[in-house]
Order: sequence, then structure tokens, then C-alpha cells
Amino acid sequence: MTKFIFIAPILVLLFSGCEKVIDVDLNETNPVIVIEGILTSNPDSAYVRISRTTSYFDNNPREVVGGAIVKITDNKGHEFELHENAGMYVSNSVLTYFDTEYTLTVDVEGTVYKSSSTIHRTVYIDSLSVVANDSYSVFMDGYNVNMYFHDPQEENNYYRLKTFVNGEPEDAPEDFIFFDDNNTNGKFVEVRIRRKVYEAGDTVTYELQTLDKAAYEYFDAISEIIDDNSEGTASPANPNPNFSSGALGYFSAQTSNKKTIIIGSKNKSLE
Repeated sequence: MTKFIFIAPILVLLFSGCEKVIDVDLNETNPVIVIEGILTSNPDSAYVRISRTTSYFDNNPREVVGGAIVKITDNKGHEFELHENAGMYVSNSVLTYFDTEYTLTVDVEGTVYKSSSTIHRTVYIDSLSVVANDSYSVFMDGYNVNMYFHDPQEENNYYRLKTFVNGEPEDAPEDFIFFDDNNTNGKFVEVRIRRKVYEAGDTVTYELQTLDKAAYEYFDAISEIIDDNSEGTASPANPNPNFSSGALGYFSAQTSNKKTIIIGSKNKSLE
């Protein structure tokens, strides 16, 4: 799990750590339905992937499940159907409203799976800055990118930070970065990730996702599994799904904001 150090008066989230390989021993005999659902407000879009596997973290490709009935409803009475396309269920017509609860319903071969998630207001990245890497490792020349944002004081917030380099997402286990505002509520926050070292000319994009508590707790369970597995735990627990009827996976209604910077002599920042 990514570690944090908090420093006042400008609160700093300092990320460090080493690569962690996921190798979790789940049930190898009974097929498990895995549902991964995202609803975003920027732009309004929803996509759901349904698969069947005997090991949630198996490196082999999962069996994609087709023919499902997939719908999203909100607590305002709206209903939206997702249509199957190239192994995904997608829709660009789901209307998103802040502080609204959405329920994803998936009917697979007569079994109905449900999960609910609330979409919160967007938290915007204030700016990015580039600093020379001079403290994480003497063997890693290059640059770090710091992120700054204001955490809203009026609500509890849960975040996931995704990074992209030259247009490609960084998705190794050590890139699984998330945090809450238990120690940063209402403050101006600086996020430093010293172990991420970039080169001159790289285009770096940070995407700050605002999650709801249920999705965050699911990712927290995944993080604990990564930690336990890297430390040699014999039988790590399954991640706690937020679906009914025994499906693994998650449904996350979320907002996000991106900012990009080009590392160079002037460290040009892009909107």
C-alpha cells in the first residue's frame, strides 16, 4: 500500500514505495463473475466489463461474458441501458448529477447483481510543478512532478490518482495510488511522488479522481491484499466486493480532473 507523510502548514502527501507483484490465491474451482463498472461525469459516459474467472488476479485473459442485461438507474427515477460493444457494455447517454446515487444492475443468465455509488463534486487540480529528483535515489536521475489542489472542507473526499506518461497510462501495482482527506480536509495539498522519475521531454498527465466511500473501501481492500501478498502472507483475503449476489469487482461513480505538464527547460503546463 502506498505510504503517506503529512507535513504542515502546506500539507504534503509524500508517496514512496517499491514494486509489488499481485499473486493472490482465490477459489480455483468455482467460476466467479467479475464486474468492473465506471460512471464518469467528464464526459458523461459509462462502461462495464463482465468476465468470469477462477482466480481474480489470474494473469491469463478472463472469459468475457456476453448477453447480459446492464442498466444504470439513479435516485431521481432515470434509467439508462448499456449496450454491448466489443466485450464491453457502454453508454454515452447517462445523465450525471452531483450528490446523486446511481445503481448498476447486471443480469447474467438469470442472476441479478447490484451495486450503488454516489457521484460527488469534481475536485480540480490547481497546478503541477517539476522539481529535480535529488533526494529519492542517487541512482535515478531525472525529474519529479508535484500536484497541488484545494480539498473541499464541506465534505469527506476520497481520491485516486492516475498517471500517464507520453499518453500511456502507468498501471503497474505500484501505480495504484489513492488517499482520503482525513488529515487534509479543507487544506491546500501538495502531492509528491518521489519514486516516479521522468525525463526531459516527457509529457506527464495527472488525473485526480474523486470517488465515493464504497468504491474507496473496495480499493483499500485491494491495497491490503497487495501489501499482504508482498509480505508473504499465506492466505490473503478476497477483496470485499460492493456487489450483491457474490460477484467480485466494483462500481464507481466518479468525477475527475486532468492536468498535463511537459518536462523541459520551461516545464510547459497544459490545460
